[in-house]
Parts: sequence; C-alpha cells; structure tokens
Amino acid sequence: MLRSLSPALLHQLVVIILISLTACSNQDRSEINTVLDARDIAVSTHNIKDYDALLLPGYLDHSGQSEFDIVSKMNKLFAQFEKIEMKSSNRVIRIFDSNYAECEQSYLLRVKADNTWRQLDQRERITLSKTTNGWKISGGL
Repeated sequence: MLRSLSPALLHQLVVIILISLTACSNQDRSEINTVLDARDIAVSTHNIKDYDALLLPGYLDHSGQSEFDIVSKMNKLFAQFEKIEMKSSNRVIRIFDSNYAECEQSYLLRVKADNTWRQLDQRERITLSKTTNGWKISGGL
C-alpha cells in the first residue's frame, strides 16, 4: 500500500506521524512535570492526601517499599518538622513507552524544627506509570 503512494504524499505521512509522536511526548513531559511539581507542593504544605494521590495505587518499588510504607514515612516526616520546603530542579525525563517513564532530578529539602533549619540536597530517580487518571509515581521514593 505504501509503495503506491507518491513520494510527496509518503513524505507528508512521515512528517505527520513524527509530529504526532513529538506532540504526545511533549504532552507527557508536561504532565510528568505537573505531577513532580505537585509532589513538591504536597510535601511543602504537609498535605498527605495530595501526596498519596500522586502515587500509583498498589505502589511497590524494587526495594520492596509499598504505598503504605511511603505514606507512613511522609506522615512521620510531617509530624517531626514544623516546616518543610521541597524544591526540585534539573529534571531529565525519559519516556520509554506510552505507559512508562523515568525522571532524574535534584531536590532541595529544607526542614525546620526547634527554630533551626536543616537542609538536604540530593539527586533522585523516580519512575512513573501512566494510568487512566494520568501519570502516577510508581517507584524511586
């Protein structure tokens, strides 16, 4: 069938396909950035409900940490510190297929307890899975 198309029409078809793939990729990157920004906000505002909503239901990463473990760890962090500020930067997003992506990013976590600020600056690798409700964090926390 493709052999019967004129070279000009075949070229247009290839361009349309490439544009479609790029558009999907850019939209996915934008949605992933939104999820990761929402994580920063949820941590900074001690909002465990919003934080939990970002996790893939049934989250279980390669280290054996479950969704319950991650949420419990965050609840302890929220209880331990009166103020928390989280800011991510230097993101590199790799989309492997239409349902799986990885983000490598730096983050600065500042915590305040007993009128003293402490901070942690690290690099992390987070995996994400696409669901019917959008991208969710599926590993790396």
